[in-house]
This record gives sequence, C-alpha cells and structure tokens, in this order.
Amino acid sequence: MLNIGLLLKKYSVPTLFLILGLALLITGYSSEQSLTFNASSFLILITAIISFLNVSGKLSTLMTRIIGLGSLIIAIIVLYLSFYSVSDTMNDQKNYELCKELSRLNLSDLRTAQKAYFERYNSYAQDWETIINFIETDSVNTVVSEGSVPGRKITEAERNYIYRDNRPIDNNMNEFEAYKLSKSKICPVDLKDFKRDTVKVSFIKTTFTENRSYLKERIDNELGAFDAKALRYIPFTQNKKEWTIKSDKIVIGIDSIATIRVEGFIPFTKIKGQKTKELIYFGKLEMSDLSGSWEEE
Repeated sequence: MLNIGLLLKKYSVPTLFLILGLALLITGYSSEQSLTFNASSFLILITAIISFLNVSGKLSTLMTRIIGLGSLIIAIIVLYLSFYSVSDTMNDQKNYELCKELSRLNLSDLRTAQKAYFERYNSYAQDWETIINFIETDSVNTVVSEGSVPGRKITEAERNYIYRDNRPIDNNMNEFEAYKLSKSKICPVDLKDFKRDTVKVSFIKTTFTENRSYLKERIDNELGAFDAKALRYIPFTQNKKEWTIKSDKIVIGIDSIATIRVEGFIPFTKIKGQKTKELIYFGKLEMSDLSGSWEEE
C-alpha cells in the first residue's frame, strides 16, 4: 500500500503533464490549430517525459529542473502566442463579416443609383465622378398621391367635360376621371383634396439620407451613416482600392442596350481558407442583368 502511495506521489505531476500534453496535441491536430499551439503542446509533452526520467532516477535533479523549467517557460510563451493568434483570427473573422456586409450594401446602393441614372439618361454612369455627382445633386421623378377616388359615378356634366360625348355612365369614377376633374374649373367638393402629380425630388434624400427603412438597416447592422463618396472604395482598404466600373453595349435586334458590371476583391479572405481573393460584384456585360454575386450564394 505504501509503495502504491509513493508511486502515485512520485508520478502524479509527470502524469498530469503527460495527459495535458497529449490532450493538447490531439486537440491541435484534430481541430487544425495553428503551428504555435501544436508546438506548445509538444513542449508540455517533452516536460512530462523529462519529469518521468527524473523521478525514475535516469536524469539528475539539476538537469531535470533546468531542462524542464526551460521547456515549461517556452511552452507557456508559445501557448500565449497561440491564444493571441486565435484572438487575432476571431477579430479578422468579425472584420470579414462586416466587410462583406458593408460591401453588399454599398454595391446595392450603387446599383440603385445606376438604375435611377439609367431611367433619367438612358445610359449608365461610367465613372465615379459622374455617379457620385448624380447621387449628391440630382433629382428624380416621384408621384405625389393625396386623397382617394370618390365611390360614386360621375355626373352628366362631369362626363360631358371629360369625354365630350354621350357615353353611358355605368361604373363608378376611376383614377383618370378623378384626376381630370380635380384639375378642372368644375372640380367637385369631394375632389378638392385629390392630387396625383409627378414632382422632382432629391435622389439622395428620398433614397438614402431621409429614407427611414434604409437608415434603420444601416443602424441595425452598425454600418454607419451613408456617404456617397465612400461608395467608390472597397471597405477596409483605407480608401486605397476602388470598385471597378465596366460598361458595354449589346445589340438585340435593331436595339443597342447598355450593360454594366461593378466588381472588386474584398480583404480578409485568407481566414476563410481560400487560396484566391474573394470577388464580389453586380451586373453583367454580356446581358442586361444587374443581379449581385451575393444574391447567387
């Protein structure tokens, strides 16, 4: 009984280090940990072996202490560096996800602006100065809609004013009739507040800076305030890399149709285990298609 107790006392510490070293090594290789993590695990295992040699009398106490202490210190330092590396990787992962989300939103915003530019000028903006100036200073048409169509039939006098004929009055008033009467000298009382007008409004205000649902999306995703000038730069590149705008035309029958593609490579892809950079884009040059790469994932 004494011998067993003595053996347990002598070999408990070496056994503890051995189990710890083996566990860390198995964890490192099975979960593809970094080289520093595996190195620290190996050093702890070496410390356990040296400790076994010492208690078994095959290595002097002095040498055991020198080698063991040195190995342990190195192991602790390397293990610290390993955990620091893991923390760095987690931070890169967070930045990657934020970068991709911001890239998606920025390209979606640019696509919205290019659509509005096309509707107004029948072409896409081919450079950043043009599209940024459009976003910040230009206006777009919008319909101001107030009041509703009365739930009644038009009178004979109203019919004569609108159509100038004797067609039968079978149905309730429609939008066209309500609009014509609201603009007329004989505008009835129930159409005094009726309005269907097309007016020009600031593109940036209605689409971005004063659009509640859009602002909520940016706030919810912690993406900061909208900045038209920032759209040209790929996020997390310190304004050194820009999205590339490419434009072309395709011929369908006798018609020539403008096409556009905006693309760029985003950083942080190395943490995803990829060997090549990650391309993100919207649009195609060979067809009239403005779909984004993130919509195809």
